[in-house]
Amino acid sequence: MKAGPFSGTRRLGGYSILELLVAIGIVIALVGLTIPILETFRKRAKRVQCISHMRAIHSGLQAYHSDVGHWPQMDAGKEGDFSEEEFYGFWVEVTKPYGLSEDAWVCPADRAIERRRNEEKQKYYGSYVVTQFDDKPATPFRWSQPWAIERGNMHGDGAHILLPDGSVQPANNPFFGR
Repeated sequence: MKAGPFSGTRRLGGYSILELLVAIGIVIALVGLTIPILETFRKRAKRVQCISHMRAIHSGLQAYHSDVGHWPQMDAGKEGDFSEEEFYGFWVEVTKPYGLSEDAWVCPADRAIERRRNEEKQKYYGSYVVTQFDDKPATPFRWSQPWAIERGNMHGDGAHILLPDGSVQPANNPFFGR
């Protein structure tokens, strides 16, 4: 006797509803586990890019110092009387010949800059505050005084500090291992 299509003795190649629900449940669970991991990788990538920007700033300042013989100097007559746009405009323009773009001065995790770029019409923005050294050639290399520091704790381990040797350390432990 032959099995007919509705006799129940022969199964077609489809899946049951239960099998489909189990498969969908597994996929949802995997997606739920993956989303936090992706966010962690995104934060790490921004932190690495920020450190890369700070090292590029170090290289630009080092190259300027090698060419000119001293640290870049802002107008002494306006000391402390700069707008934020003037401050970052100075540093961007001084370091441009040494390969630094405007983007090198902005931390990718600095959400305040992104908001301000949309609201304000300033040309220059920045996430790193550069130390104001005097015009003596050796001053930027003395001690372990930071060359630049991030404007805020954007990565959760303290603001990054750029040290004279080109290393970047978190502010909560800037001289780790020294």
